[in-house]
Formats: sequence, C-alpha cells, structure tokens
Amino acid sequence: MLAFRGVGTKLGLHRLPVSSTRPVLVSLPYHASQQQTRGVTKSGRSSKGTETSTTTNSSNSANGTSTATRKRKGRDAGPPINAAFFKVDGANPPAVEGTGTAEGDGWVVGEVTDHAINLHDVRPGEVIDIPYELTISPSFRDFWQSVFYSHDRLNTSTPFARKLGFQDQVLPFSLMLFLTGSMSHADSATVQVGFKNGIYHWPAFAGDTITKRFIIRSVRTVSSNKYSVFSFSCELKNQRDQVIFTAEKSMIFPVVLPPSDVAFPVPIPPRHLEEHLVSRADSLHILGSQSLQSLRPGQLLLHSLARPLSASQSMQLSSLGRLTHERHFNTRKFKREEMYIPGGLVLGLTLSASARDLHEVLHEELVECSFVNHLHPWDIVSSFSYIKEMDENVTGDLEALTIRTIGVKNVDVHHDLLTRPFPLALFTTHSLRTKHVEALCQESMPELSKKIVCVVDRRILRQSPKTEAFLL
Repeated sequence: MLAFRGVGTKLGLHRLPVSSTRPVLVSLPYHASQQQTRGVTKSGRSSKGTETSTTTNSSNSANGTSTATRKRKGRDAGPPINAAFFKVDGANPPAVEGTGTAEGDGWVVGEVTDHAINLHDVRPGEVIDIPYELTISPSFRDFWQSVFYSHDRLNTSTPFARKLGFQDQVLPFSLMLFLTGSMSHADSATVQVGFKNGIYHWPAFAGDTITKRFIIRSVRTVSSNKYSVFSFSCELKNQRDQVIFTAEKSMIFPVVLPPSDVAFPVPIPPRHLEEHLVSRADSLHILGSQSLQSLRPGQLLLHSLARPLSASQSMQLSSLGRLTHERHFNTRKFKREEMYIPGGLVLGLTLSASARDLHEVLHEELVECSFVNHLHPWDIVSSFSYIKEMDENVTGDLEALTIRTIGVKNVDVHHDLLTRPFPLALFTTHSLRTKHVEALCQESMPELSKKIVCVVDRRILRQSPKTEAFLL
C-alpha cells in the first residue's frame, strides 16, 4: 500500500472501498513505471510474454505432481469460477493453470489497479503535489465563455487588457477557481461542501501550463458520526512557478476519524493582480467606466439571466478539468435526476447569472461558498444578489462591494419572486449550510425550499458608474 511520506507525496484521486469494515483508502496516481498491472494467462504465459510453463512443468515432475492432478476435482477446464482480483503489490499473482497448448488458448483474469493510501493515516499538514500538467488552450477559454456569461472587458477584450499592462485578456475568475479545486479521481467523495478564500493572485492567460498542489488543512467528523469533512488548501501555479490562484475546498468522505481541532496554517501569497489593478486607477479613469448601475448597501437585485447546463456541456467541462467522478458521467448507473453538476460549474452558473447587473467587474475574491442542494443537468439556474457593504474609498473612481449571491434552480426569480419579500436572515446569517437554509426557507419562504443550490459571499472591485445614462 502506498503511504504518505510527508512533503512531496503525490495525490490525485480519492477512492474509497465499498465495505465499511475495510480500511478506507484514497487513491493516488504515480508514475507509469510503478503502474505494473499484469494479467496472467491460464496457459502459464504472463501478459508480458514471459515463458513460465517450462519451469512449472519441471518443478511439478520433480515433486511427483502434474497439471492434471492439480485440476479442480470433478470439473472440466474452463474459466475459474471464484477467480479473485489480485492487488498490485510488487509481486506476481499466482498463475491460473491452463489446458490448451496452442498460442492464445486459455483464459485471462482482469485486475483493477489500486494506488491507495489509508485515509486513517492522513493528518493536517500533509503536502500533496499533483503529477499532472495542463496547458489552457484558447479554445478552452472560448468554450468556458460560451457557457458562462460575462462582458467584463478584462476577460473579453485583448486591447483593453493590454492598456492595463497585461499581455492578453485575463482568464475568468470562475474558470481559475474551477481548475484550482478540480481533483482528478476523487471518485468516492460523498459530496463537496464548498469553497473558502478563493484568491486570484497572478493573471493567467491562454497558453499557460498549470500544476496543482494540495495541503490537508483539517479533518473533522460530522455530527452523525458517519462521515468526515476534509479541508484542502488548493494551489495553482503556472509554468514559471508563480502562484496563480489559491482556495480552500471542503469535501465529505464516508470515513470516521478521531476528533481533531487541528487546522494547519497555510500562508496566503501576495495579491499581485489586485494590487496591479488598483495601481492602474488613473488608466482606468482615462479609459472610462462601463459600470451600468449604481449600487448601495441593503439593495437586493433579482437577476434576469437564467440558463441550464446540459449533460454534454457538463461532461465536456468536467473532462477539460480532469474530473472523473462517476456521478458526472455514468449514465448507465445513474438516471438524469441522479447525475450531478460539479460544484465549480454550479458556482460558475450562479456568478454568470449575476454578471450583467454587476457589470463591470475588474477583480473579485471569494470569501465563502456553500453548496446547498444538488444541481442536475438541464436544471435552470438563476440568482439574486444582496449588497452587504460598499467601500468607495479604494482609490480614484474604484469601489469595493461585499455581496451575497444565491443561486436557485428551476425558479425564474425576476418573474416568480418579483413582489415577494425575502427574510433578511437569508443574507446576513454567517456561513449558511444546508440544514440552516432549509429550516429558514420552510419557515419563511417555502417556494425556495430544496431550490437553493449555492450561497456565495464575495468581494468585487469595479469602477463607479458614470452619471449619464448608458445602454448596451
């Protein structure tokens, strides 16, 4: 069994066994030279072509035994009835005897590779370097923007970005958060809880090659004593080893661990991207503001944009992010209403639904995001935003807004909820979780019960709007 060896251990997938009596495992990829999966033929030939039958027959003769005497008594030759899978542990599995002599005659037993560690052994502070690399192509960026609406010039206009000192249009915040939190082969996680502290540190562009690193920050058992919540500090770097994006991601696994209050501290890298934009306040003033609407604290915006994510779009984006959980792909095992849209895409839909009314966002930072109810393919997503705070003293004509945006499924909020009063607790309660949201909705707003998919607290930086009217 592969075990953690402290700093530098490679992790990419989280895989748990079905039986609760066996040790809980998290699957890890490692280099191909270590992934030796060997099938052994019934005739004694290994899948690598190494001849073993001569040695076996000689040994049998010397011991006074033969192949025939070692057959199962009273059974004809055929596939082994109780053939078991062999764990890849560096030793060859025992050969399955065959009766045929012709080339290709006999049987072969398949194996499932298992590169695993025991979840009971992991502790806060474990550093996990991912061996995968991904170059973000322009087509990937364009596909993302075809699904998630945005008119922010920093993400859509190369001339505008270059006037602010960037080499090209900057990749969208939601795309970078999705890539930062995507875990290949996290196949046995029960559910993703949410994100915290999503920070865009350094601009990323099409053509950049990214790598990831995860650090286990904390592990705790939930109140039911059946699951544990693992918090990972996720870090994304480019080909120059610059930290592009960091975020904290929480996931639930069906394993029970001893109580722990340890939270491993992870330093936050400098916010170079935000600092650069603030330093360009004079250039932004010359270029002019395209912010469409004045906003004020206490204001509730019902966003009119609403759209679904199809099953094919979800699968394509999941593949581009290298996600492999069967809930995103396996249509043979799960019905449409049992398939899940990945959390990063749910967040992307929620933010894109609000993009037109908050235009023009120059920079944003995720404070906290909670996933409340599952989202399925073809569920319509709309959202509404509450302005919690405003800071107009950033510099120049820049303003910083603290906003809570809530994404809902299968509700047209600007039609269905236009005259409906909302409970203020929905926007002021800190760290809303599923239990609290559902209790609040059932008591004060039953039309949103089981409908809220995402609650996002974020801080955005934008230019103050012009005083004259402006229309697109």
